[in-house]
This record gives sequence, structure tokens and C-alpha cells, in this order.
Amino acid sequence: MKIDPAHVEIPKEELDKIIAEFGCDSDAAVRAFIEAKQSSDDAYQNTLQNVLGAVVGIDSPSLNAFSPNDIKEHLDRFVIGQEDYKKRLSVAAAYHFAMVKALSSGSAKMVNVKRFRKKNTIISGPSGSGKTYCVEILGDLLEIPTLVIDATDYTESGYVGKSADDMIRELIQLAPGGSKAEKAQFVETNGGLIFVDEMDKKAKDGKVIGHDISREGFQRAVLKLIERKHIAVDDPNSPAGQIQDLMDQQRGIGPGTGQGKRKATISTENILFILGGSFQRSDEDLESIVKRRLEKGSGHLKEDGSITITGFVTSGIQPIDPSTNYFKNAEAEDYIKFGIIPELVGRAPVRTYVNALSKNDLRRIMTETEDSIIEQYRFEFSLFDIDISFSSDALDWIAKKAENKKTGARALISVFENVLTEFQFTLPGGNIREIQITREICEAPQDQLLAMLELSPIFDFVEKFRRDHGIDLLISDEVEQRIRQFAADNNIPLSTAITRLLSKASALNYMNKQGKFEITWEMLENPKYFDDLYVEWHKSQADKSAE
Repeated sequence: MKIDPAHVEIPKEELDKIIAEFGCDSDAAVRAFIEAKQSSDDAYQNTLQNVLGAVVGIDSPSLNAFSPNDIKEHLDRFVIGQEDYKKRLSVAAAYHFAMVKALSSGSAKMVNVKRFRKKNTIISGPSGSGKTYCVEILGDLLEIPTLVIDATDYTESGYVGKSADDMIRELIQLAPGGSKAEKAQFVETNGGLIFVDEMDKKAKDGKVIGHDISREGFQRAVLKLIERKHIAVDDPNSPAGQIQDLMDQQRGIGPGTGQGKRKATISTENILFILGGSFQRSDEDLESIVKRRLEKGSGHLKEDGSITITGFVTSGIQPIDPSTNYFKNAEAEDYIKFGIIPELVGRAPVRTYVNALSKNDLRRIMTETEDSIIEQYRFEFSLFDIDISFSSDALDWIAKKAENKKTGARALISVFENVLTEFQFTLPGGNIREIQITREICEAPQDQLLAMLELSPIFDFVEKFRRDHGIDLLISDEVEQRIRQFAADNNIPLSTAITRLLSKASALNYMNKQGKFEITWEMLENPKYFDDLYVEWHKSQADKSAE
């Protein structure tokens, strides 16, 4: 049973009883009641199934099998570039889940295969280049429970915070099934996919002496999960787990009782793990480690045991292109040197990378993917009967701006929002039913919008200032012409010019100014005018207080 906190009804006497017994406030009492109610309902459902068997009529869905090519073609529809990553991810997923299916069906017994080496993957590359998105798209295709977590939210088991074991229980909640037991059985039979993002934030810090529970401890906890560990389906420290354990004891179910028992644990055998991160940090990032190793060269062991060192030979060696993506050359030793423990690197035999997104990549993301951000904005504006389109030069401008932000595809949204926010606010409910976003609009969106509405950016600034501070700024025609000339001389939009010239005018609000205030060009020419005005006012207030 799912409890909806927004609609749950709690008897007043129950709430008063909790407050009286535990000395808590009403908000804490409501949260405690909801959690206890959820826990007791889960325990009740599990007990019914233990006594009566599985729920009749619920069939575990059969999963489709996909070849690496099938997966790759699907990823290509949503992710631009990153060919190596998509190919390796497709191979790892296709063979992993094909093997899981073969083992669960029993066909693997024909070749005497009982356990298999999982294709756990480690992926490195710049943030915003599609590492996480690829995994999410993959999970949608395979229709398997797919969990994407941030490593920084977890710690080693036994310490305060979410433990690595909790991610398995979170994965179970994503599986189909009418109860937690059915969900756990689905994952154990059909497998699951866990993407541990920001894994580089859990790399060992060489400056820390002793056991580092937040980093190395977490890595070792993940290592146990990858190495096939049995995890309790119910968190033993949660109210639900404690209630269930108490009921099992009362019914004589448990280890050593000789009685049948509920499925209390789940094996991580069939769960595929992908470890990702940008592997960047201030002192020494992964690319620097790889680059230094490549530039020094490697020693080659001969059959007679001698080593030929090539790192000091200069003749014939080509300089390394500074634009080279060194992530693709990363070896196990590089990840270990960065701070990933050797055992964990060894359990992730598939290593791959992503490239930083170029302006061309970002433009293709906007125009060639099935879930294009352009289509999203078209749909959003259509909800208010507005047809929006984008010119080619506008898309080039947006792609360039996003590339300069160095945050990958995520930057596209912030650039779009900066351009479109004023249009999203102003146009719905108006008379404009069609608009094309051009480069000129991108460069000065507020000015262009006001021009469409036949309004002046200076008038707009004055109106906004009045609404914000209750003060009417009086700007003469002569001052307005000087502001326009200032904008032209500095090659900036008029709205930017007046905002810059009057950036300190809000000080008027803190001097208790009311009504009208005339702006002169002498005020605008002096960047410290309003600062000095405030200082004088503050001094006068202090003098009055002293009298």
C-alpha cells in the first residue's frame, strides 16, 4: 500500500497520543505515523504471501532480448556521437542480460556454465557529455530496473548516511511486482542495472592517513556488491525490517528453526554495474595522469627478462596533440593512480570514455535527436497557441554559447532559458501567435521583445523599478538619448545599457525615497553617485540620532 502524505487521514487521538508519548511536534508526529503505517502495511502483505503463497494472477513480465546492434541503433536515436561509449555499453548490456536469461531458463546448463564474468564498465569523460543519459535510455529499452545514483550520497555500511547496500534496495523498488518480495524476485531472476555516477568523488585521497570511510570505504562496499553479495531485502535498521523480523520470530521462521522462511535476501549476481565520473580534480586529474604516462613512454619487457625503455628516445616521436582526449587511453594503472582501488578496477573490465561536446555536436543534439529540446519548446509554446521556430543562425549562436560554458549538453537548457524567459512570460495571452527566434533576438532578447510590443527598454526598466521599489524614475528625452548613445558606443543592447548605468539606483529604496526621482546624466556619468548619496544619507541619519 502506498501512502500519499497529501491525502492521508490521521485520527486526532492517534496524533495526540504520539505527541504525548514521544514529546515531538505535530509535523514529526505526522511523518512518524505515515512511515509506521507504510511499514506495517508492507509487513502485513509479506505475511499474507508467506502464509498463502504468491498472489494469483500476477505474471512476471518476459523481457525482450536485444543484440548489441539493436541497442546501439536505439542509443543513436537519442545520443549524438560518443561512438565508442555506445558500442561498448551495447556489448556489455546485450551479453550480460542474454547470459542472465540463459541462466534463469536453464539453457546454460548444457555447457556447464553456472557463474559468469560480468561486463561491469567504468566510464570517464567530461560532465554533460551523455554518460548518465545513455544509461537511462538503455534502461528504457531493456525494460529492466535501472537505478542512477550519485556516489556522494552514500558511505560505507555501518556509518551514518545511506550505505552501498541501500542502492540494491532502491533498485528493487523500481522493479515490477505487487510486493517487495515479488520485486526482489524479479531483479534476482531478470537482473538490473545500476549506474554509480560521480565515482571519481570517491577516489582515495593520498593526503588522508588511515581508513577513509567516505571514499575508500565506499569503494570496498561497492566492490562487495559487484562480487556477488546477498543483501537484505528489508533494511534491518528500518521500522519495516524490524517489524518483519519480530513477526518472523513470533511465527518461528528464521535461521535454525527448521521452518520455511520468506525470501529475506537478494543476490547481486545478475546486476550489471556501470561506474562513471569526470575524473577531474584540482591537483591531478585522470587526463593529466594518462598524458604524463604517454609522454614518458612505457617499458617493454623482452623474452629474456630485460626491459627496453622508450620514454627518453626523442627521434621519431611525434608531439601529442593538445586536443587529444586522453580518457580513451586510460589503463587500469591510471585509474588506480587516480585513487580507485585495484580490486574495483579489476572488477570493471570494460573501460570506455566520452568526448567533450563541440559546437557541432550541440547543434546536432538540438536538431537530430528524437527528444530534441527544440521540440520540447515548440510543444510548450503550442500549449498557449503560439507557434515558435528557430532560424539556423540562432541555433549556431545557442550552440556556441553552450560550448563556451563547458558543461556539455546541460548548458543548452540554460542558454535557451536565458533567451526565451521573457517571451515565455509575456506572449501567452497576447496577440502574437507566431514568432521566429533569430540571432538578433538571441543577442538582445528583451530589446527585441519590447520592439515587437512597441515598447521602449527604458520605459520597461522604469516600470519594473516602480513595481520593485515604489519609486518613479523620471528620465528626460535628453537623458534617454545619451543612454542610447552609450549603448551604441559600447555595442550593447539598450536594456543592458540602462541596467548597467542604473545598477546602484536601488539604494534609493533603502534611503526611504518615495514618489518621483529625476535622473540626470551627471548621475549616470558618475559610477559612485548612488553610493555617495547613500553614505551622505546614512551620515545624516546618524547625526539626527545623536541629537
